[in-house]
Amino acid sequence: MMSRKSKVIGFAAFVVVFCIWVVLFVLFKDVSQVLFPAAGFEVYALTDNEAGGYSTSELAVNDSSIAAHVNVRSGKAYPYAGFGVNLTSLNNRPVGYFDFSKYDSVAVVVTAGRMRSVTFRIMTDDPVYSKSGMYLTYRPLEREVQVGNSFAEIKTSVLDFANKEWWLVAQGLDKDDGLTYFYRAVAFEVFNGENSLRGIPDDIEVKSIRLWGENRNFQRGMFLGAGFLALLLAGFIVQVVRKSKKVALSQESLAAKMKKAAHLLKTTDKSIAEIAIAVGEKSPAQFESDFKKIYKRKPLDYRRENV
Repeated sequence: MMSRKSKVIGFAAFVVVFCIWVVLFVLFKDVSQVLFPAAGFEVYALTDNEAGGYSTSELAVNDSSIAAHVNVRSGKAYPYAGFGVNLTSLNNRPVGYFDFSKYDSVAVVVTAGRMRSVTFRIMTDDPVYSKSGMYLTYRPLEREVQVGNSFAEIKTSVLDFANKEWWLVAQGLDKDDGLTYFYRAVAFEVFNGENSLRGIPDDIEVKSIRLWGENRNFQRGMFLGAGFLALLLAGFIVQVVRKSKKVALSQESLAAKMKKAAHLLKTTDKSIAEIAIAVGEKSPAQFESDFKKIYKRKPLDYRRENV
């Protein structure tokens, strides 16, 4: 028989485990990453020079901001200028690809001078078309956003980044293949070009770049753990209910036997041993104990009181 204390301890243990589950879920259900500031990623000036353009970008980088003084000029290339964050260099040491697919959104605190839009770009290493160290072969995924002349946090979903037509054409693709390779990211860039006045200097300044998203693997594991915990709790409750029913039935059976014994004590001169055998008790001592549970007195005392 499960004691009341055991039941309380069992349920208390489940409550404690559930509270721990909730705390862990709240703390770690999301994943985040700061690209700037204080993340240690290399920041570089971005221009179209490598593609034959003439745009310029002068950077001023400190612990709290990245300022790019840009001059977008027409040339052979699609013109652009700004800055980039090298996701394969951390604290001036080379690292592998950056897994952008772990994140759902990007938030950039940014302001601009004359321009009213900037472009965010994620460069990824396409396993078919990209060649290591050759910048122009990386797959550009871009998202143009509106900005103002005062700092504001611009948020955008990673799903809003799209392949650029000029890159697809350069690779001989006649339509967007829909591929992204976010898990092979090599750079995150902020620049302007298409909507800039050509040959007129302008500025882009950024105070922070951060990523966040759901920690899907962690959440999946937590939900599996919650399911397992729910099964254990259900099993525990079933055991408690079964044992409670068993105890209730046992009590009903015992009460019926002792009622018969009480009748014999009042109406016959049979000995305690004979009555114990008559009602199916194992021994006179057991009979005396069970009778006392129901009538709160010993059989002989009951007989004397009811003769």
